[in-house]
Amino acid sequence: MTNQVNSSDAISSSDSTDIAIPRSGRFWLVLIFEIPSVICSIFILYHFLVCRSLRRALYNHVFIAIVLINLIVELVDIPWTLKFYQSNTVWSVAHSLCIAWVYVNEGLYITIKLLVAWATVERHILIFHNQWITTKKQIILIHVLPLVIILVYGFGYNFIIIIFPPCQNTFDYTQIRCGDPLCIYDSQIASLWDVIIHDLTAPIIIIFFSLALLVRIVRKKRSMNRPMDWHKHRKMAIQLLSISFLYLIIYVPFMLLEFIHSCGVSEEFGADFVLYGNFLAYFGNLLLPFVCAGSLPELAKKIRHTVPCWRCQAHIRPLESCSMAQTTGRKVNRLPITVKQ
Repeated sequence: MTNQVNSSDAISSSDSTDIAIPRSGRFWLVLIFEIPSVICSIFILYHFLVCRSLRRALYNHVFIAIVLINLIVELVDIPWTLKFYQSNTVWSVAHSLCIAWVYVNEGLYITIKLLVAWATVERHILIFHNQWITTKKQIILIHVLPLVIILVYGFGYNFIIIIFPPCQNTFDYTQIRCGDPLCIYDSQIASLWDVIIHDLTAPIIIIFFSLALLVRIVRKKRSMNRPMDWHKHRKMAIQLLSISFLYLIIYVPFMLLEFIHSCGVSEEFGADFVLYGNFLAYFGNLLLPFVCAGSLPELAKKIRHTVPCWRCQAHIRPLESCSMAQTTGRKVNRLPITVKQ
């Protein structure tokens, strides 16, 4: 009886600082987006991995990683969150589950953030400096190595601070994600590292290089005597800018508020916004597959017609229907990247 009263008190305390949308409403709101989002993610990965031209295109590699990691979040973090909304408690009272939940939510979120930041930088190389990646050695150093470093850092850093922290985490099974038990951030050094590297540097890179990409494309188009071959580059620009825009709209205001709190401002400042921001952050994951598919005309068309990739292939040019080719009149413009042996 005492445990039941304590549990009720904890839930009431949680509700007193909760958002206006009831948990049942949040459950159905997230579920409505979750199912089609997972289907869309699987659809995108299928075509990215099965279509040879999509798979080999360098500009798709970072987005394959982003969609794949985001799918893990959709299959682990969001279902557990839905279960919490339904039962008002963690579905299994176990430290291992809490650690896994926090790792997927915190660790994969940071990894996606860093990948988006790198994508904004790499897109400049692919569009304006593709001579830097004409040999296998250049591709490994400039394209593959940064991607590997980000993945190793994202998974490794969070593996250490979440699974093997130098302190004792405290779990609260009446709170979502067990109360986010990250005792490591009680350390000022660790907290500053997280804020500066993950919450400030990554968004600044995304904003700066996304805006710079727009400016460079416009200036390049105006400075050329003949019109810029926009069909060759627009897919890469649209693909990046659409995902960057989604990321900035949903996450950046929340990150700025976290930075303000880390500077010593009372956490009561913007407390309601933080609560809503934590909930709305899920829609960044849920909308990402649709934005990614919509930014690629080939995938958007396949989604509308639900035609498998192999049925779209032509007998004479088997890869062009699945490639990033753009047909203008009778001429097909593609963005080849030649690799010197």
